[in-house]
Amino acid sequence: MNGIKPIGIPSLESLEGRSITGPDKTHDIGGSFTKALGEARGLENQATDAGEKFANGDTSIGIHEVMITTEKANIAVRYATTLKNKAIEAYKELMNTQV
Repeated sequence: MNGIKPIGIPSLESLEGRSITGPDKTHDIGGSFTKALGEARGLENQATDAGEKFANGDTSIGIHEVMITTEKANIAVRYATTLKNKAIEAYKELMNTQV
C-alpha cells in the first residue's frame, strides 16, 4: 500500500463566505456528486482487491490493511449517501417554500 491519503471531503471553513447563487462554478453540485461517487467506487475496488489478495494468501498484505481499505470505502460511500440525502432535503425545502 502507498499509505493513507485523504479522500477530499471539503470542510465548512473552506466554503465559508462563498456565495451559493454567485457565478462561482467551482462548487457545482453535479461535480460534487460525480467526485464523491468516483472516489467511493475507486475505494470500493481497492478494498475488494485487498480482500481478494489476502484471501488468496498474498503475504504482501495483512488483515489490518484490508480492514483499513474497507473502512475507507465505507466512509466514502456514507459521505456520498449523505451528500445525496442533503441535496434531496434542500430540494424538498425549496419546493415547499411559498413565493
